[in-house]
Amino acid sequence: MVDTRLDVKPPEPKIVGPDYVQSFDNMSANEFMKIYLETLKFQDPFKQQDLSKSLEDVVKLNQVKFYTDMKGFMDNFVAWMNQVTFMQTINLIGKEFVFASDTLDTVKGGEYYILSGERVRGVTAKIYDGEELIKEVEIDLERGLNLLDTSALPKGQFTVKLFKGDYELPGWQLGFKDAVKSAGIVNGELMLDLLSGRQVSSSQIIYTGG
Repeated sequence: MVDTRLDVKPPEPKIVGPDYVQSFDNMSANEFMKIYLETLKFQDPFKQQDLSKSLEDVVKLNQVKFYTDMKGFMDNFVAWMNQVTFMQTINLIGKEFVFASDTLDTVKGGEYYILSGERVRGVTAKIYDGEELIKEVEIDLERGLNLLDTSALPKGQFTVKLFKGDYELPGWQLGFKDAVKSAGIVNGELMLDLLSGRQVSSSQIIYTGG
């Protein structure tokens, strides 16, 4: 007859990924409590306990619960905000906006504008291909949108600088006009698909209206 009293199964290990690092940030309250109770099990009941150590353990347990609750709240809050933001994009579909751009892209085409915060006469818009000056356009800036003539430019991507005499003007923004075709949330950010085929962040909208 086989004695089964010593037939004890070892605990099954918990398999985690190679990049997993146990810390208070990713430890659940239940996991911490199991470790804490296991620690108490092996303490000498006749030996006076360090009160400060016990208080420290309680604080750590509260931190674990706080991190867990806060993470759950933030996950739910972000999901809710994404839904609200996404529902608001319905009003954007089919409408034209001016989107900020660092380059003038004649391959993708479209109308390009200079958004100015003030009225400036006798401005020269210099268009560069790298360091090479391609074209100069004389323009009188009005406050708001100013159409930039790109008709004579070759296909490519260019940078634009504005000058008043020899002084380079600050405080303006290059942008292109396009219409919103569709929208989606990517990694928590509202992205817009445009009729030209571009995909941009909604944060690039710099002008709306006539």
